[in-house]
This record gives sequence, C-alpha cells and structure tokens, in this order.
Amino acid sequence: MCSKMIPMTTIDVNLVMFLLIIPFSVLPVFTVADHLVTFCSNNTVNYTLNSPFENNLKRLLGTLPSITSSKGFNYTSVGESPAKVYGQALCRGDVNSSSCQACVEQASQEIINNCRNYKDAIIWYELCQVHYSFQNMTSLSVYTGKYPGWDSKRKPVSDPQYFSGVLMYLMKNLSSEAAFNHSKLMFATGAIKFRNETVYGHAQCTRDIIPNDCQACLTTALAELKGCCSSREGGIIVSRNCNVRFDLYKYYNASSYLLTYPSPKGSNWKIGMVALAVCAPVVVIVIVIGSCIVCLLKKRGQQRGVERSHQALLKELASPRGVTMTDEGQLAWRLWNEGREMELVDPSLMERGQTEGIVRRIHVGLLCVQRDPADRPTMSFVVLALGSDPITLPQPKEPAFSLCKMVPVHKSSTTDPSVNQMTVSGILPR
Repeated sequence: MCSKMIPMTTIDVNLVMFLLIIPFSVLPVFTVADHLVTFCSNNTVNYTLNSPFENNLKRLLGTLPSITSSKGFNYTSVGESPAKVYGQALCRGDVNSSSCQACVEQASQEIINNCRNYKDAIIWYELCQVHYSFQNMTSLSVYTGKYPGWDSKRKPVSDPQYFSGVLMYLMKNLSSEAAFNHSKLMFATGAIKFRNETVYGHAQCTRDIIPNDCQACLTTALAELKGCCSSREGGIIVSRNCNVRFDLYKYYNASSYLLTYPSPKGSNWKIGMVALAVCAPVVVIVIVIGSCIVCLLKKRGQQRGVERSHQALLKELASPRGVTMTDEGQLAWRLWNEGREMELVDPSLMERGQTEGIVRRIHVGLLCVQRDPADRPTMSFVVLALGSDPITLPQPKEPAFSLCKMVPVHKSSTTDPSVNQMTVSGILPR
C-alpha cells in the first residue's frame, strides 16, 4: 500500500515548532544564584602574572568547588610561604551539594577575573561566597561587612517603627541559634508574623570561628541591617565570616520555626480598657445607690436622718457585703475558669499580639469584684499591678453574684438609722 506525502507549508512548520516549544516554556528555569558584591582588597601588595602565587591561586580555586559541595564549607591552603594561598568557601545552609558546587564554580571564575593581581579578595553570591588571601584567615578578627545595592531598592513597609522591632526580635533569636546551637552548623532560619505578612530570615557564620566570635560578627551585621533595611520589605548584609538576610517570602529551602513577638512595654493604654470594662459596673452601681439615698433624704429635709444615713452609707461603702454583678461579669468569671478569657476581647485589640497584657487586666478586674471585700485589692495595688513592671497577682476568688433590692430599714436592723422610716438600699445575696 502506498502513502502519499503531503507537503507542509511554512505556516504548518511554524505551528509544529510552536507546539513543541510550549511544554518546555512552562518548566522552571534553574540558574546559578545572583551575584551580590565583589570586594578586591587594595591594602596589600599585588601579585604578578604567572608568579608562583598566581599558580597556587588557580590550583586552589580549581579544587574548592568539589571539596566544598559535600559539607557546604571548606577552608584550605595551597603552596608554601611566601607564595602560599589560603582559601575559604561557604554555601548557604539550605542548598544541596550540586547547587553548592555550581555556585562555588561560578564564584571562583568570577573572582579571579574581577580581582586579577589582588592578593586578597572575596565574592558573594546569593547561595555561596568564596574568599582567598595571602594570610591565614582564622587569625583575622576584623569585621568586613558589605550590603548589595539592591537593598535600597526594596519597598518601604507601612509601619517602620513596629516592623523594625519585630524584625530585630526575629534576627537576634536566629543569631543566637546559629552561634550556639551546634546541631545547626552555624546556620539558622526562622519566621515571624507582621500583621498579615510573614517575615522570613536566616543567620549564618563560617565554621572556622568559635561561637562567641560568630555571635559578635552577627551582632555587628544586625546593626548594619537595622540601619539600611529595617524599614523595608527585605535586606541582606554579607561579611567575611557571617551574613544575615530577611524577606517577606520564603526564599530558603529549609524548615523554620515561627516566633511570636512579645507585647511591648509602654503601649498598654488600649488594653487597659478591658479592666475598666470589668470594674466599671461595680463603681457605677455604688455611686448611683449612694446618690439616690442622699437626694431623697435632702428632699425630705430631715437633717438628722441625713447625718445618720450618711454614716450608714459610709459604713456600707467602707465594707460592702456584696456587689451587683452584670451578665458580662458572670460571663468573664465563667470564661476565666474555663481558660477562655480571650473570648472577651475585641479582635482589634489583638493586632499586635498583646495577649499577656490583656490577660493581666482581666485578672485585675476579677480581683476587684471578689465576694469578700477584704480580698479586693487597693487602688495603689491596682496601679502597681498595671504598671510597666507588673507584679505577681494572686488567683481571683469567686465574685459576689447578688441582686440589689429596696427593703424597709426596720426589717434589716433593730435600731432605725433614720427617724422618718425612709428606705435604704440593702444588698442581699442570691
């Protein structure tokens, strides 16, 4: 059986090529990480071309990629003094061996091209860094920090002051983790919430320095990070022995724990309204009852009754037998016992995660309405409890759930406090 060949037009050929290209165009493109910055030190005597130093440098840079890829870090040397060359390579702690090797290879080629004749140079990429020198690097304690130019191009955040506090809290925790947690290999990642965003960050040191030196390096780097980038959506500081970075997206391929920013001191005025809401009904009821009694007695014009009723009122206010508790107060006590006191709080008060301060104010409010007046705190104690340095609070006891009723005076006392048989407010328990 014979088949007939159908010639293809130019349009047909273009269509076939287009259909073949589509599947490949949707595949992810993996490239070597971006170059950040190169530093060629001009504080030393330059080497000459084709010298023993240059030959040792090329040998060193040729072996660094393979020996670094297995563990993510390497420090080595090639040759003998005075032509001896020291070399160091570090890959970011979350990259795999193949990506690490590719990055170190790229960096090694770039550094020898960009820093020709220099005896000391360092280059940083997003995923790795390479450093060579004529002197032993482990003896160098001078901090050398750089930040890439793209830091200044990042967008500013909406609340820079609060964001800076959240960011520094995250980065300081990561710095301590990287420096002193031996299982981390001097690399730590983490995240923290900032309103509707999540801030991701990492801290890392080269493994040829001791933990205290790592912490000192990271502390200096964080000071520079705060100065350049704490009001922006991202930033990075790189140096000879450490580097730090943060962003509003997860740029690393590693697990990280989520930190919670603590309630800052000095900003508790808003959540103080919770305590006021709990105590206000008690104060209002006492004032209203007292005012009603005084007004009625004055209206009748009985001076003696006014004086004696005043004494009875003052005695009651000095040592009340009960307190009128609103439905909201009963709800507060029930939720407190069930450990669900935060259900009382308006969600807007939780904008900055001030849980501890809110719970303290609910705690103080419940102390104010305890059944036994002797258990209730004084105003000086309340001021101290809500101060900037809060004290330990006792556990609140059951509030005085009661009803207010108007009863004849002669039924509540054998001796009438009033000559005109006026009624006063008696507070009876349920």
